[in-house]
Amino acid sequence: MDARRCQIGSGRWACAAALLLAPAGAAVAQPRPVVIQAELGAAVSVPDAPGVGACAAVRVHAPWVGSFGPRFGAARCSFTDAPDLYTVGGGLAWRPALHRRVRLVLEAEAGLGLVGGVGRALVGGAVGADVAIIDGLTVGPSLRYQQLIAGSAGGDDPRYASLAVVVGLSSELFDRPRARPAPEPARPVAAPVAPPVATPPVATPPAPRTTPPPPPTPPVVPTVDRDHDGVPDASDACPAEAPGWLPDPVRPGCPLPDRDRDLVPDASDVCPAVTGAPHEEAPLHGCPGAMRVDGQRLRIDEPLVFDIVRLRRASFPALRELLSVLRTLPAGVRVTIVGHASAEPDPIGRVQLAADRARAVLSWLEAHGLRREHVVTAIAPPEGVTAAPDPATVESVDIWLTRP
Repeated sequence: MDARRCQIGSGRWACAAALLLAPAGAAVAQPRPVVIQAELGAAVSVPDAPGVGACAAVRVHAPWVGSFGPRFGAARCSFTDAPDLYTVGGGLAWRPALHRRVRLVLEAEAGLGLVGGVGRALVGGAVGADVAIIDGLTVGPSLRYQQLIAGSAGGDDPRYASLAVVVGLSSELFDRPRARPAPEPARPVAAPVAPPVATPPVATPPAPRTTPPPPPTPPVVPTVDRDHDGVPDASDACPAEAPGWLPDPVRPGCPLPDRDRDLVPDASDVCPAVTGAPHEEAPLHGCPGAMRVDGQRLRIDEPLVFDIVRLRRASFPALRELLSVLRTLPAGVRVTIVGHASAEPDPIGRVQLAADRARAVLSWLEAHGLRREHVVTAIAPPEGVTAAPDPATVESVDIWLTRP
């Protein structure tokens, strides 16, 4: 975790321990794209190390969910004083996030190896790191160990170690937002003409009957509700405190404990003493990162950038973080995307450009799977919010959180 995810202080070590110990299956993450990797490096035969060779490999990682899934590949290693080694096999790979652009890579593999014309069973593993240069392109080191099982009649088991540079490609390299089709204008529908109705003869109504007056209505006793949360004080476990966005299902009228007020209850907050934001990946849930909850504003450390109206590719990492936060926010939160365009000299053009930028962000989020109620776009903060735009977002957008 980098300095932005675990700030200096007593919460830093707790945050780091939570990230390392959190199970990968606990993260509510979306499936990752398939990653194709090319590997090239140096190798030696251990423990004797008769000579140095070169290894080349192609591997495919297809995670099931989050960062865990199967891995398949084939490789060839050539040595100066030993026969060439050919391997093919598969295994499991885990690529947990250490940073928004850095992932640890742990692999375990099994398969078939061919050395000196003799085939043997292969076992091995690797440890390395992936650093994202751009979206969909990674580069990093990998240290790999492989052992061929010779059996009782085959002598010693041949063992190899290699240190290589791995280049990975995924479909994120070609990821582009899909624009929503414009709705067709509604066609006017002619109102049906009602047929003429015959007027019935007017009849003399009968004389009204005298009815007794209704019984007096008992006086209404006003209900006391000091915190105006809809729960009467007689039934309210916290009569002086409103439940807010995180109502406690066990104690009527009380909020769930949330010390850092980041909309993540302390019971599930990985960093309960440091303000962060909700996140789909369990190790990052409630920890500071690219975004954090600041009162009614969702602050973005790296503001979104536009080519006039079109979102630049540099904004995609922040947009993916925003998508994860919005999917995990409590259901009772209204999200308003407010566009800005202060550099536009024309007042009318400034309003139109600000509205187009806010709609471009919402279109990207919906094109990438956002299914959430109460998400709107605007050119001004929602009612009840008087704060000015963040100086870093005067040519971008602000995200405001209010009640629907």
